[in-house]
Amino acid sequence: MVGFTMFQQVDVRLQQIMRTKKPFGGISVIVLGDFNQLRPVGDKYIFQFNNSYNALVDSPLWSLFELFELTEIMRQKDDKTFAIALSNIAKGTMTDEDIHLLKSRIVSTENLETIEDAIRIFRSNAEVDAYNTKVLANLNTEGATANAYDFCIGDGLASLKEKVLNNVKNLKTTETYGLPLKIDLKVGAKYMLTVNSDTEDGLVNGACGKLIMIDYGKLQKTNETVPCRIWIKFNEEKTGRKARANFHNVMRNRNIDSSLTPIEPVIRQINTKSTNFKVERKQFPIVPCEAMTIYKSQGGTYEKVVVNLKKGMTRSELYVACSRATKASGLYLIGDFVPPKPSERNDAVTLMFKTMRSERMLKFSLAFPEESEEKKFSIIFHNVQSLNKHISDVKFGKTFLSSSMISLVETWTKPSDNLEIEGFKVVHRRDCHDVRKPFGQIIYLKNDLKFENISERYEYSGKDHIEYSSIKVDDICIISVYNSPNSSFDVLRRHMNEVITISKRFCDNIIVVGDFNINLKIKINNKFIEYMKSFGLSLNNTLNKDSTNAKTQIDYCF
Repeated sequence: MVGFTMFQQVDVRLQQIMRTKKPFGGISVIVLGDFNQLRPVGDKYIFQFNNSYNALVDSPLWSLFELFELTEIMRQKDDKTFAIALSNIAKGTMTDEDIHLLKSRIVSTENLETIEDAIRIFRSNAEVDAYNTKVLANLNTEGATANAYDFCIGDGLASLKEKVLNNVKNLKTTETYGLPLKIDLKVGAKYMLTVNSDTEDGLVNGACGKLIMIDYGKLQKTNETVPCRIWIKFNEEKTGRKARANFHNVMRNRNIDSSLTPIEPVIRQINTKSTNFKVERKQFPIVPCEAMTIYKSQGGTYEKVVVNLKKGMTRSELYVACSRATKASGLYLIGDFVPPKPSERNDAVTLMFKTMRSERMLKFSLAFPEESEEKKFSIIFHNVQSLNKHISDVKFGKTFLSSSMISLVETWTKPSDNLEIEGFKVVHRRDCHDVRKPFGQIIYLKNDLKFENISERYEYSGKDHIEYSSIKVDDICIISVYNSPNSSFDVLRRHMNEVITISKRFCDNIIVVGDFNINLKIKINNKFIEYMKSFGLSLNNTLNKDSTNAKTQIDYCF
């Protein structure tokens, strides 16, 4: 949940990184979120200005953004009736049918005994702690206590160090970077990660799973047996894949279930008021999560959710808590369900949306082949800069796979590389024959399309480097080009004349697409447009529209 303060900090940090005073360092920013959910803790909304007039005016940063509303609901996509009811909770416009649906999900405390593997959601931390303690105490499984080890670093009296360490023991988990002073471990209980230990591997704050096994070791000083590693089966299979791979031999030798992920203690430095000492804590980065607060549940998706309804719950709290379930059949409510009222006319979120919908709606002009039902011949051209590095992006990209032809340059490939894509055939390929370098071209065509190779050539000598191919499909010749920024204009013109002249013998219709490395935003380079006009070819791109992150226009189509 990013609020106004963090939003500003992101802006400042990006300006520092990019070394420019432009907003967000001059890079593109996409902000995603649901303003019907809970507002940031201890901060203003992301769109509010940090003064007394914030209800009347956007923050300078927020005023740069345009609105594009996503209408497809993903979490409850298999239960549209439930999805509509949740949307109406968020707006405070529930119908009688919505209310009946939610009230039908109310269960008695006694009937909860039959609901297995459900996440309990409470409003307060105290309720969560009490429930977690109760569940762990009732589990008749293997258990252990994981105590944190705090180390005081710095020179000074032992008594002062002891005082600092005692102060740290009284800190809340939120003040110790998610590392608790003590953790009750119980096999079969649910736990949640509290630290971002490996974001790429999905081992992030909020990842949940069930504790299946505990490994033990002995402390060197006391010879005490303590937990040294735990094995968790995460809700998401992809969470911890890399960690499991790193422990492959251990898991194989010990016959450990391949779906379990090893979690070991981590060390984090804890802020103290002392200027002479630093304190580091070593502990497992987990907390019990048989239950969690509404705030903590935000962003999570669960098959079964039990929500404890309390008097005075806000519209946002009710919406977030209930919408964690994927289906109405997986939602269980305890207490009285009271439909929330609509937002007030001066509600900050309501006013923000009113302004953006009337003044700053994004006009989305991109057309994606996979969304079109019309039968078309579509071409994707891309300077891929190492196809091996990006082959999965192509293989699994919906836009790539829905196109008729995929033309890639700067492939950096070798003849031995396997570059097959299901549903496509390779109709042209040029590889590096010694070392991998900015060279190479490959063209894929849908299997059901017929083709003819008309011409292909490359020149790679001195500073000049140009590659092209011409493929005929039906009555169209598609010419794909890569021209190095070091090539002279005369060399490019000579090769263009050659391939276009040859192609015109076979096709009445010509398409030329490529990375020409001639920046059309520089006026003198418009002579290339005029040159292509001599063949009856016109620029299909909007002139002066960037095609690269460097804000140049060097990729285009005629």
